[in-house]
Amino acid sequence: MEYISNLKRAVKTLRKNRKNNILIYTHIDTDGITSRVILEELLHRLNIEAEFRFLKQLGVDSIEDIPFKDYDLIIFADLGSGQINLIKEKMEEYNLLDRKDKNIIILDHHIPANTNIPENIINVNPWNNNIDGGKEICGAGVSYLFAKMCNPRNIDLAKYAVLGAVGDIQNLEGKFTGFNRIILNDAVEAGDIVAFPDLQFYGKHTKPIFASIKYFTDVRTDLMNNDSRIINFINNINRKYNLDIIPKESLCDLSFDEKRILGSEFLNKCNRYVPSNWARFLPKVIFGESYEFKKEEIKTPFRNLEEFSTCINACSRYEDYETPLKVLKGDREKYYDKMKSRLNAHKRNLSKSLQYIKDNVEIIQKDKFQYFEVENGTIEGSIIGIVAGMSYSIEEVDWKKPIFAIGEMDNGYKVSARCPKLLSFAEDINLADAISYASKKVGGSGGGHKFACGAYIPEKKDFIKYLENRFSIYFTIWCYISR
Repeated sequence: MEYISNLKRAVKTLRKNRKNNILIYTHIDTDGITSRVILEELLHRLNIEAEFRFLKQLGVDSIEDIPFKDYDLIIFADLGSGQINLIKEKMEEYNLLDRKDKNIIILDHHIPANTNIPENIINVNPWNNNIDGGKEICGAGVSYLFAKMCNPRNIDLAKYAVLGAVGDIQNLEGKFTGFNRIILNDAVEAGDIVAFPDLQFYGKHTKPIFASIKYFTDVRTDLMNNDSRIINFINNINRKYNLDIIPKESLCDLSFDEKRILGSEFLNKCNRYVPSNWARFLPKVIFGESYEFKKEEIKTPFRNLEEFSTCINACSRYEDYETPLKVLKGDREKYYDKMKSRLNAHKRNLSKSLQYIKDNVEIIQKDKFQYFEVENGTIEGSIIGIVAGMSYSIEEVDWKKPIFAIGEMDNGYKVSARCPKLLSFAEDINLADAISYASKKVGGSGGGHKFACGAYIPEKKDFIKYLENRFSIYFTIWCYISR
């Protein structure tokens, strides 16, 4: 396999450069930050010194700041594969292509650019062997396999890769598959993570049950945003099955049987609100697995990996990368409280932003999607995607359509797209393809996951028109498939 052979080449190249100047770039989200933790610990164990930097994005502007000439080895983790052409062009400009003393290692899971790769650039990417980097392994997973290839004893680093995969929503269908499953097994074997069947509600350790149900937006039922109905729903289950589920308790307080019954009743409720051809996908959005750090305290935001990832995002989306890095590395005395403070501020900001959408923003309905626009300074670009996802709790938002959020910035526009998981499963929508197509048409760039993605565009003039064109193609395909 090319993927494995490139892993071996990358390890050999690292060892060859152990006494040379090494620079490592990682992305800034949960996947990128956990990649950095893995690589920092790996190099420490190998007694190799390197300089580490975070990189928000690798593009035509940021690549100008990368000092290719000053380092013998540069490693990109959780980014780089889609920008190989840019890397090649810059190295050619500096006369560094095919030089044996100047090497690039890319540890990534995003779809690679279609180009010939010179010998001194090693692209370690699962897509090279048709392994889906969108759901079978993340950037931290690739970094972990790199560390494991260096020394099989490094399985204690698997926990960070699992967290990275959760942060990248690679358990979209309820549980891990592919390499992620192998990495999860390593983390379980190392005694760091526990995995078990569970309901797919958010806030298993930090929210009361009624709130977890309240904010479930994959299906719009009569329970959404209605505390009293949710509590009555739970109490009716108690009477029907002679249970004692307390609505103000957390999901982690429930037994397996209580969760099973609650989930089954909720499934029955949802069945009444979805199109008949969508119903078979409902179990995938209600039931699945939970992944938890075995050594973290229960009823804290650090126990469940999904909630831990939210804590990391609460820092990184506001350009605080040091705090989650320190917490992950075990420096809790100062940074634990700082992260919790960041989390609370993040939640307040999201709530305020969502209320702003409710009160001030028109949801514009198109035939196959919907969108809204916000002016510069109203909602931060770093959270507009989250707010777009949360907007499905707004009555005016059609939960059976994808939504695009267009946020004005100082220099152009940030676009984020989201759709409920159920919609993604039932209609096989590829938002990443649509946003990539439309953004390129107006001189921008974008991509991401099928159900969650983003783009930067210099102008919005014809962006919606190109989205409509792309969605008309999808609709034709859906109609053909459904015949």
